[in-house]
Amino acid sequence: MNVSIRTMPEDLRFPAEVAENIRRAAEMVGRLYGVENGEVSVTLTDDEHIHAMNRQYRGIDRPTDVLSFALHESDEPPVEGGPAIDELGDIILSVERAQAQAAEYGHSVRREITFLTVHGMLHLLGYDHIEEQDRIEMEEEQRFVMEKLGISRDDRDDMTLTDHAGERPVETAEQGEGKMDFHGHKSGFVAVIGRPNVGKSTLINTLIGQKIAIMSDKPQTTRNRILCILTKPDMQVVFLDTPGIHKPRHKLGEYMVKAAEGTLKEVDVILFVVDATEKMGPGEYYILERLQATSKPVLLVVNKLDLIEKERALPIISHYTEKYPFAGVVPISAKENENLDALLEEIGKYLPEGPQYYPDDMVTDQPERLIAAELIREKILELTRDEVPHAVAVETEEMKTRENGDAYVRATIYVERESQKGILIGAKGAMLKQIGALARKDIETLLGCRVYLELWVKVKKDWRDRDGVLRNFGFGQEK
Repeated sequence: MNVSIRTMPEDLRFPAEVAENIRRAAEMVGRLYGVENGEVSVTLTDDEHIHAMNRQYRGIDRPTDVLSFALHESDEPPVEGGPAIDELGDIILSVERAQAQAAEYGHSVRREITFLTVHGMLHLLGYDHIEEQDRIEMEEEQRFVMEKLGISRDDRDDMTLTDHAGERPVETAEQGEGKMDFHGHKSGFVAVIGRPNVGKSTLINTLIGQKIAIMSDKPQTTRNRILCILTKPDMQVVFLDTPGIHKPRHKLGEYMVKAAEGTLKEVDVILFVVDATEKMGPGEYYILERLQATSKPVLLVVNKLDLIEKERALPIISHYTEKYPFAGVVPISAKENENLDALLEEIGKYLPEGPQYYPDDMVTDQPERLIAAELIREKILELTRDEVPHAVAVETEEMKTRENGDAYVRATIYVERESQKGILIGAKGAMLKQIGALARKDIETLLGCRVYLELWVKVKKDWRDRDGVLRNFGFGQEK
């Protein structure tokens, strides 16, 4: 295996052991999967540069730990004894992310660097984790390779990485008796799950103090996992607003449910939000069944308290707590900002001590183009009611700042039928003008400037059941 390693920026410094572990991991993958004659390029970089690459190539406005760009295209992962491949592709690996994740997981930087190299190599060979079964298979392969390398999860090998100039050593988790002191600061990830239309997006928007997740009285409004960040002096909570868990009726629905259920494996705390005005039904029982498989603390959040008499809350709570051992119960009104401080206090009890992952002023990892598209979709749901329910997707084609400081936004609204196109445009374009006027106000709040919004409507037949179209719209692509 020919492994070339470079740095970006060039003055990034790291111990020789890092390069050695990368080569060893890549060579092991080569031997195990029959591509020992392959070539791979590994770039070690920092959060700033990998953040820029995520923005450019994936439309994700945050740093990640590793990126893979395969040069070999194949529908099936290569197997041992298969044909040799000359050029496998490129792996971009953030040294800063590796340091932070080693500290978070309590193992060595050596192990994290090795794991990320294996992860990137498997991506180059055709493995992915978009679908649940693919994710399980890829995790099994990662464990297999790590075992062959002889590096366990509790690996504590000492390694110190330095900053760009090589002047300031950065302590890793294995130094100082294997534990970093965060001085009581807590941080972690919280999944917000529940049946559609129970107020999950309203809850997160109220906590964040800004509209990030779109809201509607229509079920299944949220389609992607939306990461929202709440930063307090002593705590940073990263909320994942998930699509409502429901019985899917098309491929888009299947993706939404997988996104919601997959979130449960990645977080520190789970908020199960229920509607105080609705009786427990099949949807709630379905979610409770899924929660049986998790060991994470689950908080029951009884929302819409403002719509019922207070004495009705206790029987509702009792009914749910008989069905599941919740770590805590908090009745709230997300709309009226009632009892949300108590909810945050309860969440804080179960978050681990840790660093602040995101800057103070960052409230989401979603690019502005995606939020703008979602705000437009929200207005469509509000104005068209049942006429054009969820057969709508919005894609921001262009967003730029003009010389006078105003923003120009051009977006395309996709529907499945010509009749739906006619409804959205309306008589003499009246409906489209109304959608644009309402969406523009929210986008101006988002961008903090005047906005010129241009909307187009196109038909893309049965897009919700077409895998290729769903991928183009960004469903199921993120690592």
